[in-house]
Amino acid sequence: MGPPYAVISGNDFRKGGAPYVNQLIIGSNGGPGTPSTDGWVTYGLPVVAGLMYRDSVEIDEQKYPIHFKSMRLMTDAGGPGRFRGSPGARVVYGPKRDPMTVIFPLDGHHHPPKGVRGGHSGAAAYAAKIDRGGTECRVPCVSAEKLLPGEFIVGADTGGGGYGDPLERDPERVRFDVLESWVSMERAREVYGVVFTGQVDDESLAVDVEETAKLRRVLGKGSR
Repeated sequence: MGPPYAVISGNDFRKGGAPYVNQLIIGSNGGPGTPSTDGWVTYGLPVVAGLMYRDSVEIDEQKYPIHFKSMRLMTDAGGPGRFRGSPGARVVYGPKRDPMTVIFPLDGHHHPPKGVRGGHSGAAAYAAKIDRGGTECRVPCVSAEKLLPGEFIVGADTGGGGYGDPLERDPERVRFDVLESWVSMERAREVYGVVFTGQVDDESLAVDVEETAKLRRVLGKGSR
């Protein structure tokens, strides 16, 4: 529950400087892979397991003097596995005009979600601050940050752990993940052992079945 779930507070210039305070619920931790499915991108937190009502960017920006710069799922953040953990979200926001205080704890900073039965761990969470010059620097995982106009807080949620050996994943699922930018071409080859022909840009990407089988045999021997 890092910056995407932070408590924000300050004074709203649009309402004569009236104070405001509220907790954001706008992040998305990646769900874990299971024996039969990939992790859910809508997982949120373990205690809600996909049933969380997330904030609307537009409504948050209407109600509070806050500006969301970006929100996206992160590439290679989900733990590789026969069934992949879901990638977490990276959220960047800051004040519209006056200073804003952002208070948060951040789980998964030192110990990201682990994979099981040969699955790999998901990406660790992190928090950072972007200064007015655009430089991004990490901040403590439990923090109260004061943001000035032109500054932004960054919150990257954990990715879910993978389930099972990545070399056993259906290559067509890997192809889909690459097309969705959830998995990079490099990880597809180096971790999942999938070789492609064609390109991502024109969606001509296709699995090279023969070369994939060869590479997986080589990677499988190297992991023993």
